[in-house]
Amino acid sequence: MNTVITVILGIFGSGTFCSLLTLGLNRHWQQKDQKAARSTAESRMILGLGHDKILYLTDRFVKRGAITLKEKRNLEYLYVPYKDLGGNGDCKIGYDACQKLRIASEDEAEVLDWELRKKNGEAS
Repeated sequence: MNTVITVILGIFGSGTFCSLLTLGLNRHWQQKDQKAARSTAESRMILGLGHDKILYLTDRFVKRGAITLKEKRNLEYLYVPYKDLGGNGDCKIGYDACQKLRIASEDEAEVLDWELRKKNGEAS
């Protein structure tokens, strides 16, 4: 029994055990840091995609001068998580402008979009 205790105490007291423990902890922390960096990059990418889509939509609706109820709900669905992720004020300006637009029916929005495309030489 004394021999077993002596061996166990020798292992714990040796530099080998401490080195193995340090190596294991370092690998764990390194993996944790890599996962956090990947998560941060993904969040920035999602934020960027949300920014692009919100700006595109808000510009389109403001140029049209009207928004449908479906578009308004969709815009809110995009804007709220974008804001929660820390999005900047560019999208807030467009979002707020769209909140003040008059509500149009789906058919009316199609006509207004067609008229804009025609005006810009894009309609065929």
